Amino acid sequence: MNGLQKPFFLALDTSHLALWIRDSLSHKSAERKRAQAFAEWQSSRGVLPIFTLHHLEELCAHEDANLVRSRIRFLHSLPFIAWIGRQEPPNGPSGVTSMMRSEILAAHANPEANLVRIRDTSAASLIQVGSGADFLGPEPDLWLSLREIFLDRSRDARALVAVTRTNAIDISSKPFSELLNGRFRSEKEIKRQLEVIEGSLALDILRHGDKRIQEPRTVATKFIRQVAEEIQSLPNSVEALIWQSLAAQGVEPSDVRPDATVGEVLEYGLFFQQMKITTQDSGIPFRDLKRSVTMDRVPTWIISSELRRHGPPLKERKGSDLNDTHLACLAAYVDLALVDKRTLEGFRRAQRKAPNLNLICRDVSRASSYQDIPMLLR
Repeated sequence: MNGLQKPFFLALDTSHLALWIRDSLSHKSAERKRAQAFAEWQSSRGVLPIFTLHHLEELCAHEDANLVRSRIRFLHSLPFIAWIGRQEPPNGPSGVTSMMRSEILAAHANPEANLVRIRDTSAASLIQVGSGADFLGPEPDLWLSLREIFLDRSRDARALVAVTRTNAIDISSKPFSELLNGRFRSEKEIKRQLEVIEGSLALDILRHGDKRIQEPRTVATKFIRQVAEEIQSLPNSVEALIWQSLAAQGVEPSDVRPDATVGEVLEYGLFFQQMKITTQDSGIPFRDLKRSVTMDRVPTWIISSELRRHGPPLKERKGSDLNDTHLACLAAYVDLALVDKRTLEGFRRAQRKAPNLNLICRDVSRASSYQDIPMLLR
């Protein structure tokens, strides 16, 4: 690639990456030639594939350790790639957490900056360029030690998506003021209500959760048990209970509009919670960040929340949807982001209803195989 040529950043779907690696290492010459042709096309067109920790996690979350080793070594052998990382320690591959952190800090430092400027400022510190060895470090096989952790996270994601994205119990459109004015139920009533919710949740997970969840009832029971334990330690006043729960996420009464719905308040809570987590080592007080950075100025939040809000109804909520959403946030930083069918439909729906999405995202598309990608750039 010409050193003066601006690179074309390409975000591959993990399925493309896995197939490209498989063909590159295949015993069949036709498959190896196919993979080599894709690599040569990238070089000739100035295309740089961009990777994240989320790509690595999906590639490593496999029961076959030898397959994982071959995938890691392939990435390590690549001569010229890009990745999301942090310039300051801790270094190494990163993902949506660092992206959101960088955007929040850029928005805080530049109060008048618009979304595009915030994105571009963040990109300058997030996008790293080098070899696969620079990306993974000198000892790629060390990543094998994380395989079991990534496998556990993959299993946990199935339950997380099944519980957090359910609409079995939906009060999001209820006015928040009505919730505050509700009466506090007796211990017996609370127990009965939780039992009803547990049954509804278990049935919803059975019907629409990740099919790899072997015991939907166990997932529902574990979640409801956690809720019950938290309720026991909270005050015996509806209003106090609600505000204490929200305070843990960073939501204060002054943050909530009088006409807000329950769903809107929960969105505030999720945003502030993510802000806390991603910026905890920034040295900037959370209250200062909270005052200066609103959710409509953070590109990764806009993408993830709009996809969640406007995505198509799903017959099955897969654990992989979590990583798919993380990878979709690359659409703000690359020239072409390749996503799966469900995510692409989510983008199409969201872009019709969320103008800010069109400001920050470049091209988002889908390809059946990595072999079809060059056709998208003709």
